[in-house]
Amino acid sequence: MSATQEQNLIERCRNGDSPAFGPLIQPYRRQLFSYLFKLCGDKTQTDDLFQETLIKTWRGIKKYSEQQKFSSWLFTIAHNTAMDVLRKRKRNILKLEIDAENLHGGSDPHKEFISNETNKMIESAIEILPVKQKNVLLLRLYGDMSFKEISRLTDEPINTVLSHMHYAVKKIRKIIGKKDV
Repeated sequence: MSATQEQNLIERCRNGDSPAFGPLIQPYRRQLFSYLFKLCGDKTQTDDLFQETLIKTWRGIKKYSEQQKFSSWLFTIAHNTAMDVLRKRKRNILKLEIDAENLHGGSDPHKEFISNETNKMIESAIEILPVKQKNVLLLRLYGDMSFKEISRLTDEPINTVLSHMHYAVKKIRKIIGKKDV
């Protein structure tokens, strides 16, 4: 699809023309689904994330800015949607692990507190990173993607992706005051 055709479909969607949404999304469906599947590794959850991404895209189409590539905007929505779900899943798993430890009496409340506080600090530090650094870091950590895959997804040269990762880790270390993150 040409950029002009894509822009025309975006405008039609902005004006409430829902039949234009399918053709707008069609070129990205396979890649978007694959990306979400790589992030979560479960087909049922991928289906849910895919649908949620499409709903958020439709609802937010009026906020889309032409200064950004549509595909980048779409994948940012998908990424953020998946990260929300993965964070919740991670918290639930951690809670189950903690509950299991408590049942067996093997929990150290001090270590647990320090671990939880460190995780909160890291999550807070990630939230204030510049968007590109944050995306690379999250795709690498939560998406388990190679730098080459991230480069392809973000349409950035691999050296730029590596630089984003380097500076993201450096900023997180500085923010939380640790050298061994």
